[in-house]
Amino acid sequence: MKRTIITFVLVMLILPFNMEAKTKKKEKKEEVPQLINYPSADWGEYRMHGGEVVIKGNVIVDDPAKLKKLNNNVDVIMRDYIVRKEETIPIKFEDDGTFSLNVHVPYPMFVLVYPMAGVYACPGDTVELTFDAMKPMQKMGDNVTLSGNGVSAEASKLFFPFMYKYLMPLQSETHVAHPDSLLNWRDTQVARLDDLVRQMNAGLPELEGCSPRTSDVLRTFLVSQYLYEICHRYYLFMDFVKENDGVYDIDKEAYWQQYFSFLAPREKYLLDNPLLMVAGDEIFFNRMEYTLMEPIDQSSLKSGGYPIDFYPETAEIWAREGYISLREARGQAMNKLHEKLNLSPTNFCAQVCMVRDLFYKLEWGTDYDSAAEEVASTLPYITNPELMRRVVLQYREFVKVKESEKQFVDANSLRPSSDVEGMSDGEKILRKLVEPYQGKLIYVDIWGTWCAPCRENLKDSWRVREALKDYDIVYLFLANNSSDEAWKSVISEYNLTGPNCVHYNLPEDQQSAIERYMGVNGYPTYKLIDKQGVIREINTDPHDIEGLLRLIEKLK
Repeated sequence: MKRTIITFVLVMLILPFNMEAKTKKKEKKEEVPQLINYPSADWGEYRMHGGEVVIKGNVIVDDPAKLKKLNNNVDVIMRDYIVRKEETIPIKFEDDGTFSLNVHVPYPMFVLVYPMAGVYACPGDTVELTFDAMKPMQKMGDNVTLSGNGVSAEASKLFFPFMYKYLMPLQSETHVAHPDSLLNWRDTQVARLDDLVRQMNAGLPELEGCSPRTSDVLRTFLVSQYLYEICHRYYLFMDFVKENDGVYDIDKEAYWQQYFSFLAPREKYLLDNPLLMVAGDEIFFNRMEYTLMEPIDQSSLKSGGYPIDFYPETAEIWAREGYISLREARGQAMNKLHEKLNLSPTNFCAQVCMVRDLFYKLEWGTDYDSAAEEVASTLPYITNPELMRRVVLQYREFVKVKESEKQFVDANSLRPSSDVEGMSDGEKILRKLVEPYQGKLIYVDIWGTWCAPCRENLKDSWRVREALKDYDIVYLFLANNSSDEAWKSVISEYNLTGPNCVHYNLPEDQQSAIERYMGVNGYPTYKLIDKQGVIREINTDPHDIEGLLRLIEKLK
C-alpha cells in the first residue's frame, strides 16, 4: 500500500513536468526556411556591366496590312530601375516579317517587347522571338515562341510558365480592406512563400538542366514577386485608409512595423540580396519605395534639399522649421529600418531605394548645387560597389545634359514671355501667341515639368509628329508652373524642337488666364486650333494616332 501511494505521488510530481515539456514543444516555432545552394553561381559570373543583347525574330501574319500596323505599335521598353531611366525603342519589321535589334542594357534585366512578351536581356546573349499573329491568344505568351542562347534565352523561355504556375494564383486574390483581415492574409502569403522556398530547395522541375545563373535569376524573381504582392496589398489598404479618413483608427507607424515584422528572418534572400539588381524590376522597387521603405521616401521631406551643413545661418532657420540636413535624414531612415524592423543597416534593397529617390529628384531638373548635395548626402550609405558605380555614371550623364543645356539656343522654338508682356486676358494672350500661325492647324499641349504623365507623353510625342509630318501643323507647348531650368531640360532631353515646335513658359498669372479660357481641368491637356481659329477638343488618347488622324482629316 505504501509503495502504491509513493508511486502515485511520484507520477503526480512528474506529470506536470511532462505536460510542461509537451507545451513547450507545441510552442516551439517552426524554423524559417532559407534558400540553400543560393546563389549557386559565383558573383563574378554575373555580367553586371552594360552591353548589348540582340533581340530578333519574326512575325507570322496573313495580311501585309497587319504587319504595317505592327510597325507603329511594337517597342522594346528598357527600364533602368536603379536610376529611374526608361528607353523605348521601336521595332522596324522587314517586308517578310523579320526584325533584329541591338539593345544596350546597363546590366542584366527583364525588358518588355510590348505587346508580345517579357524577355530577359543579358549582355552578349541573343533572344529570338516568333510571334504568331494568326493564333488566338487567351493569355499573354500563348502565341509567342522564345529561343536563343545564354542566360537570356533560358530565363526568357521559362518566364511565362513560371508566372502562370507560381504567381497567377497569388495575383488573382481579392483586395483586403480591414487591418486585421490584411494581417491574416499576410500570414497566409508568408506561409506560402516559405512553402515555395522549400519547393525550391527540393528542386523546381522547370529549373532542371538550367545553368546556375538562370536558376539564381528565376528563383530571385519568384520570391521578389511574392514580396511585391504582400507590399502591394499594404499599399492598396493604406490608400483606402487615406481616401476614407477616419474609417479605421490605427497607428500607421505601429501598423507598418507590425505588418513588415516577418521580414527580418527572411531578409537575406528577400531584401539584402544583390541579385535583386539583376532579377527585380521597376514595379518591385516602386512598391518597396512606397511601403516597406517609406522611411527613405520620407527622408527627403524632412530635409530642405540644400547643403545647410555649410551655411550656419540657413541651418539655424531651417532647424526652427523642423528641417534637418539630407545627410542626417538619410541616416535616420536607415536607423529606423534597423531599429523598428531589425533589418541590416546596409540592407541592399534600402540602398537601391535611396538611389532611386536620389535620381527621382535629379530627373526633375535639379540645379548643380542641389544635385551635388543630393549625391554627397546619399553616397555615404551606398556600400554595394555596383550601385555606387551606377550612381557615379548617371551623375556624370546628368552633368553632361546640364552642360549641353547651356549651349541650347533655338530662337524658333523657345519664345520669350515678352511676346505677351503686360497682357492679362486669357483669350487675348492665346490669340497673340497663335497670331503668327494663322491659317495653320495648331496642336496645343499644356503640360508641366512636375507632371509625370505629361513627361511620359512628351517622351513619345515624336510618334505624333512623325505620323502628322505631311500636315501643315504647328505644335504649341505651354508649360505650367515650371522653372526655366527644368523647362529647358525637358525640351532638350526629349528633343522637342524644330521649325514647327513653339514653347512658352509664361508667368503664372498669364498661364492661368489661358488655362481658364481654354477650360483646362488637368494635366496634360491637349487642344486643336483649326485654320479658322476655333478651339477643338481632342477627345482621343494622344497615343491613338489613327483617331488623331481622323480628327485632323475632318479639319484640314
